[in-house]
Amino acid sequence: MHIVRIILMLFLPIWIGCEGSKTNGHRSASGITVIDAQERTISLNKVAERIVCLYEPGLDALYMLQAESKLVGLFSDVYESNDLFPFYAKMDRRIEKKELPVVGAGNQANVESVVALNPDLVIVHAGQESLVNALRNAGLQVYAVKAELQGEIFKTIQDISILTGTEARGLELRQYVVAEIDRLKEGAAAVKEKRRVYFTWAYGRIFSTTGTNSMMHTCLEMAGVQNVCPFELDQPNINAETLIGWNPDMIVMWNDSPDLFYQRHEFNTIHAVKEKQIFNLLPMFIYNPHTLKALCTATAIHHWAYFTAEFNHKQRIVEVISRLYGKEKADRMINLL
Repeated sequence: MHIVRIILMLFLPIWIGCEGSKTNGHRSASGITVIDAQERTISLNKVAERIVCLYEPGLDALYMLQAESKLVGLFSDVYESNDLFPFYAKMDRRIEKKELPVVGAGNQANVESVVALNPDLVIVHAGQESLVNALRNAGLQVYAVKAELQGEIFKTIQDISILTGTEARGLELRQYVVAEIDRLKEGAAAVKEKRRVYFTWAYGRIFSTTGTNSMMHTCLEMAGVQNVCPFELDQPNINAETLIGWNPDMIVMWNDSPDLFYQRHEFNTIHAVKEKQIFNLLPMFIYNPHTLKALCTATAIHHWAYFTAEFNHKQRIVEVISRLYGKEKADRMINLL
């Protein structure tokens, strides 16, 4: 154990300073300190043992870090969403039986219900300013998460690993994901002509795409393809004429049917439509770009773009999930892929 602590002390400065992180989080004999996405300091006397989580990327991080036993309360979407419940139920019998208390919905919460659970730490979305303030005014330690860009995703894992005493696992996850990203980039570097890709968000929003200042754009870059959208916005909206003018080689959809394109006659001239090069990131849980599963997203897009149809990219996704969550959890989720 003493040797492990020495190794962590050597590597933590690199881990803490990675990918644009602005925090100097640390754990020592005197306590734990991290700075969250709102640049507020969270100080604990010891690692958090009772956690209420109200934001899915934070919840996902707990399960990747093997720290889910510390979870004592969550948000209702975990039980109600067909995109979330089947997967978390496979990983945690308490969720399968709906035994964990629900204290809110849609990243909102009942402050009294949260306080009643006596948490050491509450994880929330940084954009919920009024909720964050209400929880802090109630005397709770609140870690605010932002997971829109790659650096923020790494920071979330880093900080929660420190707060839960799972730094070694956090470092393992980061090293694995960085190595896999480098491997994808090396494979794409050999491609002389990058495929031009249009991405569209879920729930029928075929004209809502991803700009260059977004995590999905980062996934496209990791996959070695070119985003046809040049706008800097996170999720710009366009029109049919713009899409036809971009004429992408591929279209990548998130949890929607390609028929939304194939059934519109005005899209018949688009190369991706003519060549049946429309692909679906499904299920949404596995391809959530606001978690370390952005690696799954980039991996799938890379193989759709540059490998033959015979390549079993789903088997590769299973391998990634096994590394991110551990083999035991991954084996339970395999039949949902």
